[in-house]
Amino acid sequence: MGTAPGPAPQGRYYIALDGARGIFFLCILSLHVLEVWNHLPLPSVLGLAYAGLQWSWMAVDMFFILSGFLITGILLQMRGIRYATRTFYFRRSLRIFPPYYLVLALLAVWWVWEAGSFRAMTESSHLSFWVYLQNFYIARNGWGDFRPVTHLWSLAVEEQFYLLWPLLMLMLPVRRLWWILIGLFFLAILLRVTMVLTGFSGVAIYVLLFTRLDDLAAGSLLALIASSAAGREALARWAYRLMLAGLAGVAVIWAVRGKYWLLDPVVQMFGYTANIVFGAGLLSLLAFRDHGRIVRALFVNPVVRWLGARSYAAYLLHFPIAIGIQRLLEARGSEPFDGILTTWVITAVLTMVLAELSWRYWETPWLSLRHRYQPGKAQAPSAG
Repeated sequence: MGTAPGPAPQGRYYIALDGARGIFFLCILSLHVLEVWNHLPLPSVLGLAYAGLQWSWMAVDMFFILSGFLITGILLQMRGIRYATRTFYFRRSLRIFPPYYLVLALLAVWWVWEAGSFRAMTESSHLSFWVYLQNFYIARNGWGDFRPVTHLWSLAVEEQFYLLWPLLMLMLPVRRLWWILIGLFFLAILLRVTMVLTGFSGVAIYVLLFTRLDDLAAGSLLALIASSAAGREALARWAYRLMLAGLAGVAVIWAVRGKYWLLDPVVQMFGYTANIVFGAGLLSLLAFRDHGRIVRALFVNPVVRWLGARSYAAYLLHFPIAIGIQRLLEARGSEPFDGILTTWVITAVLTMVLAELSWRYWETPWLSLRHRYQPGKAQAPSAG
């Protein structure tokens, strides 16, 4: 998703987190490739792979936890600095808005072309994406027919969090932030359970900010813990225990329900929390423990680190690319098995090429403007 590379709590940089970001993105890409072919009977040979990939939606929780961790780490460094709030928003805008709105502008051409009219741009379903309110539209109306950008609901959740959390983080004492985060964590769980029991849409529970705040709150709590050496040592000791506890919760639900899918009511009540426990352990493992051979091979190799550094643009682009490739292949009579493999390869290659071009020629020039607004320094008064 939209987590951009950056410093972790107290200025530390955790190299394995870039690799984790790349692996999480590959999980989501693979699931979406299968999803665009799922209206046709999938080959039996892919049955096991599809069952396994159905768990890959957990990568969304991992991205949310990582976002909370990194953003709170940045904000911890900025506490007490003059003009910290406006500096934070300025820099996040340079990181997030240029790729996002470029992709929306390109997709607007697709909207108009498919609809045959510019009136398509005035529909509320489309306008909501321009103001990061698409998750509310999806919660009310379902995924809808406009699939190429429905995956951007997660960016709306993050942007809404970025809008609110820095104000608290930079203004309140740290001791109060602990209690606020703990309260938000349990409030999200209680809200999900209540919504499930009262018959709310599973889609709404999945995409709304206040039902996913425990992910972001958990990541933020990890950042607060990691702000001290003792906290980092404690997270390192508990990393494997948290991972095993989370996996145990997932396994119990899967055994009872026979599946582990994001809209299943039991998963929404209890499985999301199991995902968070596992994700907290995984982040602690990658950030605070010495990396063994397996961890280095998976999370510190140059390929996944390169992809992780470009995962924001890759996340924006991959789903519309997959949909376009699938349509072309199906129109040419491609069989599902060949079509799925071909769609994955072409989508992955095109996404990575375009993400690299975006990083070099679009995102980096915008990011170079960050030096024009330095924290801790007053802006010079304008002439006249």
